[in-house]
Amino acid sequence: MNFETEIAELREKLDQANHQYYILDNPSLTDAEYDVAMRRLVALETEHPELITSDSPTQRVGAPLEGDFSTVDHLLPMLSLQDVRGDEELLGWEKRIRRHLHVGDDIVFEYVCEPKIDGLAMSLIYQNGKFVRGLTRGDGRRGEDITHNLRTIKAIPWQLRLKNAPSLFEARGEVFIGRRDFEKLNAQQESEGKSLYANPRNFGAGSVRQKDPKITASRPLTFFSYSLGAYEGLKFVTHWESLQTLHEAGFRVNFEKSRICHGIEEVGNFIKEWDIERQKVDYATDGVVVKINDLQLQNELGFVGRNPRWACAFKFAPEEVVTKIKNITVNVGRTGSLTPAAEFEPVEVAGTTVVAATLHNEDEMRRKDVKIGDYVIIRKAGEIIPEVVSVLKERRTGEEIDFIFPTECPRCQTLVVRPEGEAVYRCPNNACPARLERALEHFVARGAMNIDRIGEKLIKQFVAHGLVQDLADVFLITKEQLMNLERMAEKSAQNVMNSIEGAKKPTLARLLYALGIRYVGANTSELIADKFGTLDAVRTATLEEISGIHDVGPIAGNSVRAWLDDAENQKILDKMLAAGLAPQESEQHETDERFVGKSFVFTGALSLDRRAAEAMVKRLGGRAAGSVSKKTDFVIIGENAGSKADKAREIGVTILSEDEFLEMIRQQK
Repeated sequence: MNFETEIAELREKLDQANHQYYILDNPSLTDAEYDVAMRRLVALETEHPELITSDSPTQRVGAPLEGDFSTVDHLLPMLSLQDVRGDEELLGWEKRIRRHLHVGDDIVFEYVCEPKIDGLAMSLIYQNGKFVRGLTRGDGRRGEDITHNLRTIKAIPWQLRLKNAPSLFEARGEVFIGRRDFEKLNAQQESEGKSLYANPRNFGAGSVRQKDPKITASRPLTFFSYSLGAYEGLKFVTHWESLQTLHEAGFRVNFEKSRICHGIEEVGNFIKEWDIERQKVDYATDGVVVKINDLQLQNELGFVGRNPRWACAFKFAPEEVVTKIKNITVNVGRTGSLTPAAEFEPVEVAGTTVVAATLHNEDEMRRKDVKIGDYVIIRKAGEIIPEVVSVLKERRTGEEIDFIFPTECPRCQTLVVRPEGEAVYRCPNNACPARLERALEHFVARGAMNIDRIGEKLIKQFVAHGLVQDLADVFLITKEQLMNLERMAEKSAQNVMNSIEGAKKPTLARLLYALGIRYVGANTSELIADKFGTLDAVRTATLEEISGIHDVGPIAGNSVRAWLDDAENQKILDKMLAAGLAPQESEQHETDERFVGKSFVFTGALSLDRRAAEAMVKRLGGRAAGSVSKKTDFVIIGENAGSKADKAREIGVTILSEDEFLEMIRQQK
């Protein structure tokens, strides 16, 4: 397998895992499996930066945007941090910094170490000292506007306490609930016979996204600020100075548990101390954030993909517990993949009750020698997705049962196949009820067609009663058919009909994503929609035209063209259009031939906002990259440009000053 194919397959795997977790609430990978795939993709993209695309999972920072709140572009992207686990990876992270800066081991870096609080990332924007907007991190580039809810949190000041408040001041940090407050709430829920809240982070996230701010105000949320985002009229030399300014402005800053460390050895000592100390604090934390303190060095180091080079998140080893496997079942996915899952005796892990975990595939299950009735060690790495770590074979009694992987699909009894080179068995039957259910769940999801009144239970009834046999049938359901279903009164049926009708004018990008075409995630759908504008244009586009879109490429292009060439898929599209589906035309952007397909790198201290400059390049058809290579066309340099400018001169890349770049923009055709 060549690396381009491997990159494409990893992206599809991670996109599907994100969709299963965030949209369907049905994780398909363990945290460890997700981590291995993401690390491999990061490694391949680091080795081949020219292949980094805007729709890669490495470029997605947060969860998909969803819900009823309006979305707003962040002033600067809210990027995520590279995870490191263990001393070896921490030392490797610093070595990469040294290589990028071309400095030896004799240079001692100054770091700031801060507890990594497990809350919900927020951006708070102040204009002339007044709080005007609060956004969730969202997908990293856009967030949900929850200003009214955030105004109810007492730890968030409405007015900055600075004497000369700047015209723009963006504080970033975490909203969370303390452990003691969370335990009190659950004790009250239990005393009233109500369901318990799952964990502090989910409770906090749900609290700030309430439609009624009074509900948010009734919950004991708080806020710690950890950095400045965009700002004007302020100057800092170090990150620690910016934290002091945040504190002076009226924000809670975790100075008490943070520390300036001189050298990586002191960082390691802090991490060891915090691993013990974190058990004593009143908030959930699973690691330490390590940042270069010098802001000029931060600027020089810049970013790679979605991560700043100058910061990382050291993650502690996850909590492990023992439980018993009651049964092993097999789930059928949208593409026909058969995934074994272990069902446990309920057990508490990292603050939540765990009852099941994926075993990924038959090979992995055999490697771990998992049997029904086994006692196993499980964990939730990163406090997210449970996984089976190992089997306690010494506790076997002889009554354990080997699990026989099915030779037929458990839903439609079609003989399963295992394609060459793949680790999973698949049901090849396109009409399989399980595959149809998964495809429908993807189709109606908020990130796709957003038919919010159709959920998993209703989809099962649609398929069981034969009302839906393909995606287009969703638009042909009648109110009378709905009223014949279980627990469906007239008002509920009308609500479903209204939801279906409201979904008939999606954006072209949403429709393309909803179709579930392999290798086509949300960002790739947007790129294709932006290029062709209409569904008709997409349907008649040649393979070369689709593959030629920058950041789409031949693998996704082939997949799109093959899907469109399939006669059954053509019938489904025609049936949707006949039922009233009318996808909106995409706005066409004016491009400039001097920018189209060209790669731009920005380095050094620029008076331009770097993110805004990169956005200009993308709007005109170019792309912004984080590192200089032979594929780079232009390097725009500011003061103290450093190693990127040196490399550009060395390999003969065109270098432009900031003024020359702006002149290119002004002369756009």
